[in-house]
Amino acid sequence: MLVIVIGIHGCKGDTDKEGSLTLHFKGTYNGQPLAMFSTKPFTTPQQLQFTHLSLYVSDLVLLDQANTVNLSDIELVDLSFDDENSADGGFAIRFDHLPPKEYSGISFGIGVPPDLNVKKPEDFPSSNPLSNPVNYWLTWNSFIFMKTEGRIDTIGNGTFGTGFAYHTGTDDLYRNMQRTIPLSIEEGKNKDLDITIDYQKVLDGIDIKINPQNHNPKDSIQIRMLVQNLDDALKLIQ
Repeated sequence: MLVIVIGIHGCKGDTDKEGSLTLHFKGTYNGQPLAMFSTKPFTTPQQLQFTHLSLYVSDLVLLDQANTVNLSDIELVDLSFDDENSADGGFAIRFDHLPPKEYSGISFGIGVPPDLNVKKPEDFPSSNPLSNPVNYWLTWNSFIFMKTEGRIDTIGNGTFGTGFAYHTGTDDLYRNMQRTIPLSIEEGKNKDLDITIDYQKVLDGIDIKINPQNHNPKDSIQIRMLVQNLDDALKLIQ
């Protein structure tokens, strides 16, 4: 009995020497929590309502000067929250068993990296975020990296009669986001980090009224602009 008690105590001590990190992905609009079907101003007199927001986040890595700590290969982040309180809480992903130390930043991709994008949903087990065929576009031979969907009131009269949908995909639209930010992982404690995406900035310069959707990623100016806008739209907040 004494041996068993000592063994249990030893395991607990090892766990206490590790820390954890929770990433909170949040959709915002002009810096405010973004709930689906809430009305937002766009290019005057136009107004928007978002109906679905999601994206693949891949190759999540914690950075320090000596080496890196891999967090996850792929995650599907759904930002389609029905109310502002839920949107403010965000889509949370927790990573446990992290070495306690001072990290210099974080790196991750928006989309599916080329080594995974050559595969198809049926190549993955059902537990994998890439297994759902609704997030794959056979015509593109690519997973859909990011979905930005909604409807627009083009004349400002409160009638949202035109739907819009921008889906990104194919290897050349994969983007790596590396951010320098001091992150302290402490023994037995959880660190929270907000990753916000401001969709007002995501859609900056895009004429939704003229081109409300894309069908071919190689010919769409809109989604290429959307992907370029991500760098300015994405912020990290402790």
